[in-house]
Amino acid sequence: MSNPQSFNKIINKFQKWTEVCKKEFPDLKDAIIKINDSANRKKKYEVENTIVFNRDLLKIEKPKYILVADNPGKDEQREDRQVYLTGQAGKCARNFFIKNGLVNDFEKEVIVLNKSCVHTHSSADLKKLDGFRDLVENSQYFMADMAVDMHKTFGCKLWVVGCSELKKKGVFEPFLNRIKKRYLSDAAYLKGSLFFYPHFSYGNFQKSVNSVKREVPGITIEEALEKAGKASVKI
Repeated sequence: MSNPQSFNKIINKFQKWTEVCKKEFPDLKDAIIKINDSANRKKKYEVENTIVFNRDLLKIEKPKYILVADNPGKDEQREDRQVYLTGQAGKCARNFFIKNGLVNDFEKEVIVLNKSCVHTHSSADLKKLDGFRDLVENSQYFMADMAVDMHKTFGCKLWVVGCSELKKKGVFEPFLNRIKKRYLSDAAYLKGSLFFYPHFSYGNFQKSVNSVKREVPGITIEEALEKAGKASVKI
């Protein structure tokens, strides 16, 4: 891996930040449980980690992509996991990368981050954490900075997946604002390798790529990905 010291410094900072926040916000768990109970969801689960560090970052060896999803859901926050982008969407993401020959080993070659490291059952629930608005906002600034810093460290492609809430008054507006600020200043030279896509859930990511392929017959998967990734969010 190129720049292993810089990478280790970034993930160590991330790990320490999550540990500090867990101690600083002990009441966050009760707030998340309250939201879950009020939603009357059919499937109950135990809230084990309110703020989640991605353990898979410790497996990275040869990063080729940085992939930024939403925030840790019920599977990601489990004590025996604490890994980002699991479940069906995660399977779709891994299959896409391997099937199209983008990487040989997803865990070792794809840095997976989130727009926020704060756990909720659904991303929309982040807005319901009224007593923790500063934490939710700061978590997005932190994650955006980390994504950009890793982008600067490795110079690989950075994919942000899930764009419906990347807008004014959207759940992830703070993340978007920080991303815009960084790519208009110190990371401006990397804008060409920054891409935005629909989420992998419900086949939306694949649909966006297929749409481009239908428009441009004979286009390669790499060309289709680049065109699709520049079609929605503008920085």
